[in-house]
Amino acid sequence: MKKYYFITYRATNRQGSVSVWNQVINESPMKFIKKVQLAEENGGKAYFNFVVLNTCEISEEEYNEFVGEF
Repeated sequence: MKKYYFITYRATNRQGSVSVWNQVINESPMKFIKKVQLAEENGGKAYFNFVVLNTCEISEEEYNEFVGEF
């Protein structure tokens, strides 16, 4: 059975400001944040120090309703 999550995470940009994001995902929160971090390291390198602030499991219906909303 597939699991779905709501995740809140943050990162610091090169100017020192902290940004926070919310997202619904359909993979392990740790795999997701690692993928985001690696993409940033291999891309624009605008953000660093990624931190997962919160995760919670959600239903498939909630995932389908909110995917792309945040």
